[in-house]
Amino acid sequence: MSITNKDKNPKGRITETAEELYENAPCGYVSFLTDGTIYNLNTTLLSWLNFTKEEVIYLKKFPDLFKIGGQIFFETHFFPLIRMQGFIQEINFDIVRKDRSSFPGLINVIEIPAKGLNPITYRATIFDITDRKKYEKELIAAKKKAEEDSHAKAEFLSTISHEIRTPLHAILGIGNLLSKTHLNEDQKEYAKILLLSSENLLGLVNNLLDLSKIEAQKVKLEMRDFNINNMVKMLQQTFRVKAAEKNIELLVEMDENVPQELTGDPIKLSQILTNLIGNAIKFTKTGSVSIIIEQLETEKNNSLLSFRVCDTGIGIPQDKLEAIFQEFSQASYDVNLEYGGTGLGLTISQKLLHLHHSEMKVQSIEGQGAEFSFEIWYKVNNNFSSAKEKIISNEDKEILKSSRVLVVDDNPANIYITSQFLNNWNLENESAKSGREALNMLKNKHYDLILLDLHMPKLNGYKTAKEIRALNISKQPILIALSASERGEINYKLQKAGFQDHVPKPFQPEKLLETLVYYLHNPNNIGKENFIEVEEETREEIEEIEIKNKPSETQQLKNTTFDVSKFVKMANNNPIYIDKFIKSTLDALIIYEQEFLEAVDAKSAEMLGNLIHKSTMSVFYIQADKLSILMEEVKTLIEKNVASTEVLQKKSKACSREFHKIIKGLQEIKAEEILALTD
Repeated sequence: MSITNKDKNPKGRITETAEELYENAPCGYVSFLTDGTIYNLNTTLLSWLNFTKEEVIYLKKFPDLFKIGGQIFFETHFFPLIRMQGFIQEINFDIVRKDRSSFPGLINVIEIPAKGLNPITYRATIFDITDRKKYEKELIAAKKKAEEDSHAKAEFLSTISHEIRTPLHAILGIGNLLSKTHLNEDQKEYAKILLLSSENLLGLVNNLLDLSKIEAQKVKLEMRDFNINNMVKMLQQTFRVKAAEKNIELLVEMDENVPQELTGDPIKLSQILTNLIGNAIKFTKTGSVSIIIEQLETEKNNSLLSFRVCDTGIGIPQDKLEAIFQEFSQASYDVNLEYGGTGLGLTISQKLLHLHHSEMKVQSIEGQGAEFSFEIWYKVNNNFSSAKEKIISNEDKEILKSSRVLVVDDNPANIYITSQFLNNWNLENESAKSGREALNMLKNKHYDLILLDLHMPKLNGYKTAKEIRALNISKQPILIALSASERGEINYKLQKAGFQDHVPKPFQPEKLLETLVYYLHNPNNIGKENFIEVEEETREEIEEIEIKNKPSETQQLKNTTFDVSKFVKMANNNPIYIDKFIKSTLDALIIYEQEFLEAVDAKSAEMLGNLIHKSTMSVFYIQADKLSILMEEVKTLIEKNVASTEVLQKKSKACSREFHKIIKGLQEIKAEEILALTD
């Protein structure tokens, strides 16, 4: 189409009136009064709605354009927020046409202040986002598939790693036993190779398992007391032989200001340092490897420690410094051929440091060595008591001779290997191939300690332990779990079943012996220092998960304290708006919790009544019926003038816990996860 001169103004520019811009804009415009009455809207919106102006202006209210859920949300959340801040941006509503069909709309509203005789009014823009919703659904589906693929990979790695541990336990155990027998020089070399290869394989399996757990977000920091000097000495002792074989000095430098007794996660710190020291020795042919620990800062009872592992090895090219932290990556193909390894150690270490809100740093000059460093905050523990740091003495040997152990495992190879070690330590032992057989044996004979496999058919280790604890016997045995599962994964379940400790399979003989000696000396120790302390609320959550086992999609969508399914319908499955609804409700509940505490503190039934009225819609939307009932019960107790009784205190604490659970749940819940369950 050509534009002639008469279509242009004198200056040659195309003209368009403000009215034309308004009426034919690519979005809908609507203006309404404080009571919601529409007094103007443009042609674009009318065409979408299939109404005429005469059917809308001064006859319909703005909320009439929404479905019933949107109308309720407009009255309780949307419009009050506009009144507070003067605007609101990008909220999704289903817009209803004249024929009662609907389309998804994205709405922005601004408040127009009163001017002269004109009252306060509101102007909204509406965008038809039908196509956007279609693309968003496709993107969500693609994201869900990618997450499922990632989860499947993590599950596969976890499963296969776990399965490999069972035969590996037999290989490593036989290798250890074989090395203790009378062998000629060739046989000693064969046993040495067998042990070395099985230990390397165990390291690979552990790395794969660690990586899969981290990616599946199943790894969390534990809080335990530990002595850092003892840990470093243990690491130095562990690597001393490997360093000596290569004529490398293994040096430790610890700043005298470093506090010795700390609270944190010693297992993950040890794992990070083990990876770094092992790599440093592997890639160093001459010179030394140094472990340097310094205190950088102190704040109240907390200390920021710096850890450095330096070597005089082959170094890393500058262009490879970032790549070495990627999975299955090493500096070069030649390095992999010469030195071996999976390239997972640094990846795992970096991910473990991220849990500590820290980062691994590296400096290196090719051919001159490398320095890896990181910093972690630890709580300084002034009431530290060391546990299980015992040297095997004559007294220990005597208690071993006078004790009896029962080995419970459905795998004959595992029983044989464990029994052989117990025999070598002169520890009387018997075995059972099932939990039921073990229970029958306990009825006729006393055992000081039971080594119990967790994964057995019919009656697993957890159930067996619970039944043992329920037996009416004169003296309960010590229960030690033997399992290919890492303790961090099963910690609470071990506590609940009545175990005192856990030794992972494949076990190092020294570790098992140390554990046996400790508990035989201290049979009444319930092993608290070996487990994470679990808060009551956390226990309730875990128990609910265990009861559900494999919950249905509906159960997963409905939290034990609230249900966000109404938000899904109101947001028309749009994750952006679901998150906004959740945030709006979360902000309100944080305020309501504070007002509840103030009302209880003031022992004011009136304040509680106002709060209950004000919070009705928020509680209704998330279906937090228990919270509503608890607030009413507290109000009734105050009205009945029982404010000084323990009943009121107990009920108030229960209500506070319910507030806390809901707030915590809303903080953690994600729209994508909700939508994934409703597809």
